[in-house]
Amino acid sequence: MHRREFLRQGTIATVTGSAIINGLYMNSLFGNSSGIPINIDIPSPYLSKLIVKPVITAMYHTSVWEGPCRWKGETQEQELKAAENQFNYFKKFVSSDKIDKSIVTVLEPGQVFFVEDFKIKEEEYKKIEEDAKKADVLLINPYGCSISNFEVASRYKKPVVISSGPSCRTVDVAAFCRSRGIECYIPDEVEDINQIFTLLKARKNFSETRILFPTDWKWPSVCSIAGINEPEKLREMFGIELVTISYEELSREMDRIRSDNDMKQEAVKMADTVYGGASRSFIEKKYVTNSMEFYQTVVSLMKQHNCNSFTIECFEFCTSRLPQKWGITPCLIHTMLKDMGIPSACEGDLGGLLPMHMLMLLSNKSPHFGNMFYYPEMGKGTMAVNHSVPGIKMNGYNKPGLPYQLSHFTDSGFGTKVIVDFMNNDVKDITVARMNPDGTGILVLKGTLVDSKGWDDETIGCHDIAYMVGKDSGTAREYVRKQADYGNHLPWVYGDYSEQLVKLGKLLNINVEVVS
Repeated sequence: MHRREFLRQGTIATVTGSAIINGLYMNSLFGNSSGIPINIDIPSPYLSKLIVKPVITAMYHTSVWEGPCRWKGETQEQELKAAENQFNYFKKFVSSDKIDKSIVTVLEPGQVFFVEDFKIKEEEYKKIEEDAKKADVLLINPYGCSISNFEVASRYKKPVVISSGPSCRTVDVAAFCRSRGIECYIPDEVEDINQIFTLLKARKNFSETRILFPTDWKWPSVCSIAGINEPEKLREMFGIELVTISYEELSREMDRIRSDNDMKQEAVKMADTVYGGASRSFIEKKYVTNSMEFYQTVVSLMKQHNCNSFTIECFEFCTSRLPQKWGITPCLIHTMLKDMGIPSACEGDLGGLLPMHMLMLLSNKSPHFGNMFYYPEMGKGTMAVNHSVPGIKMNGYNKPGLPYQLSHFTDSGFGTKVIVDFMNNDVKDITVARMNPDGTGILVLKGTLVDSKGWDDETIGCHDIAYMVGKDSGTAREYVRKQADYGNHLPWVYGDYSEQLVKLGKLLNINVEVVS
């Protein structure tokens, strides 16, 4: 199956619609005992599952004979009984914990028959037709014969995952499918079935991205000109939509939120939770409340425009004077959205936002994101990433958050930002990624965290810094040299996901270059 066709079909392949973030509580993010509900029901690309239709083909003969393809003549009843047993075995496999149901929704398994003419009749296809069209992926048990499995794959033109490992039949089916432009995957000891599903899910989720971008300037962003500046190309290449709104609309919604007494009370309660969970705060609580009002505004606009990702150009936003009027900066909002699996990046930089999204999908972790600085005098050459937008859920969305502090971005005291001590974590392996301005390549650092700065420090502006080097080389020199072809802002997550990024890049027709 061609990638573009998968992207087109994947955006409509749902069972009950896009997964909705609900039932989340502020304390689950900020470690406070109060249970203030999060005001969010944005369709999340992170939670949208891969829809899988299991299919098994089976052959029976119309009479009994023996020959080169049939070394033991059995009656039709015997063959149908054997097919029934195989189907039951397949259903048990599909319902077992061998398939991770947190990443896939498995539809009812179907069985199609054919006889010695090797042709599947229309009445057999009707048994699986509705689900097969609805699915993102076909999970095929190749019990029948090679040609029947190919015919099923060819009819629906969906990616195929074979349910069993390498064998004479599975490699035969896979090779022929691939030669005809149909994706076909065989699980093995190197890449098991759930790893394959994870990659296909990540591609589907990536294609479902709709980015909300408040801007009057549009692109290129004034201080991140190496981002991806052609929205039409994003749509054509990946299926991604960029939704721009005016500052007038942003201001109108913020005014509405701030004049709504119920929303104001909720913002105060949310601020209490955020403030109460911090191990230390250098900011007045009233400014955290301001940030919660801006958060409510952004979420409301994302819902209105059916978006599941966010960015705003900090420099353009600053010159509008709206941040000073409202007593906010976007920093805390970026942290909160990322911690809920919603990609959110600074400065309108899509070249940082999109690989951030890929890292989030593959790792199930919240990332940090920031400017690159290079210090050749530190060790063999050390790179720093600095913005005040760390994740708190950097060890995983379903794991406890990292300890955090709160501080202020501006000298006058407003602009809530989170501070995390990146070194205060058992994991030191990291993965960094950056997409080039054409959207055709990603530069990855397979790295090691060596230091951090910002904790217990009231320095204003961006000041939550991670220092890193290549894991194998002990230097970041080669990576920063290559950034001249890719651009500035760098998202990173804990753990090594470089190999998965290479594989996901292949599915998306993106060249992934790994430096270590």
